[in-house]
Amino acid sequence: MKKPQLQSNLSFRLMAWEFRIRDRLRPPAQILREAGVRDGMTVLDFGCGPGGFAIAAAKLVGKQGRVYAFDIHPLALKYVQSAIAKENIQNVMVIGSDAISQIPEESIDLVLAYDILHDLAEPVKMLSIMHRMLKLQGVLSVSDHHLDEASILSKVTADRLFVLAERNQQLFQFNKADIQEAEK
Repeated sequence: MKKPQLQSNLSFRLMAWEFRIRDRLRPPAQILREAGVRDGMTVLDFGCGPGGFAIAAAKLVGKQGRVYAFDIHPLALKYVQSAIAKENIQNVMVIGSDAISQIPEESIDLVLAYDILHDLAEPVKMLSIMHRMLKLQGVLSVSDHHLDEASILSKVTADRLFVLAERNQQLFQFNKADIQEAEK
């Protein structure tokens, strides 16, 4: 397995600052509602960064829901842990790369893959992990301003694990390809 290249702590801090500005202009909760996040869901924020989407998702899924905030960067995990402590959020589990296997198979309603697809060293392997975690009716929600539409579609559907279900202004929503077979 190819070891991912971590960005420097300085670079991560600059990115986190940029995301705070982005989140003020486009609040994560609005985007998450568009993605279909609702009360009681289990959500995985894959590549959570400083946690803007994970925190917003935790509020939207409520006490009956759960959010997994996953990132490979140790500083990202510290940012999210700090945010959930500050806001006294109880339904977020922060996990690093060594603990991703703790998420049970077919337990996730929605995987968020926001601004991460362009950065994946092994996209097919990571998409396979997301596929394994998603429930049969689960959704992979993708947005990546670093990639054009054709690149997003190509990367996500290349291994035929996912099929495009919906495209709206900011998000691509994918279903597991298995669902097509299950419905036949």
